[in-house]
Amino acid sequence: MADVLCIGMDDVAMRTRRLILEKAGHAVSQARDLRRVKEACEVNSFAVVILGQALNASEKRRITDVVLTSCKFAKILELHTGIKPELPQADQHLQVSASEPQDLVDAVAALLQNPRKMKKA
Repeated sequence: MADVLCIGMDDVAMRTRRLILEKAGHAVSQARDLRRVKEACEVNSFAVVILGQALNASEKRRITDVVLTSCKFAKILELHTGIKPELPQADQHLQVSASEPQDLVDAVAALLQNPRKMKKA
């Protein structure tokens, strides 16, 4: 299926996400901080990068900047718990407080339908 990078702070949520996505056939890598995100993007070409709901808005923005620079073709899925997303520039948003496990799989599948095109300089 696809290479997916999950970024987050909550061990339980990260483990659950990994299991759900691997069961759906995806290869899942994980990162907990900006340095690990950079390292992961240098080694792999991710189709989807998932920003966990436990990350604050400023950290999501910093990570997004790195992803858009280092993982140029990756789509960004922002998970959030509030009514509104915190990262408007994400390719897709998923409110996790109202979602089911299949919603995560469906959101990743939807992003894979339209891969990111590299922007011309």
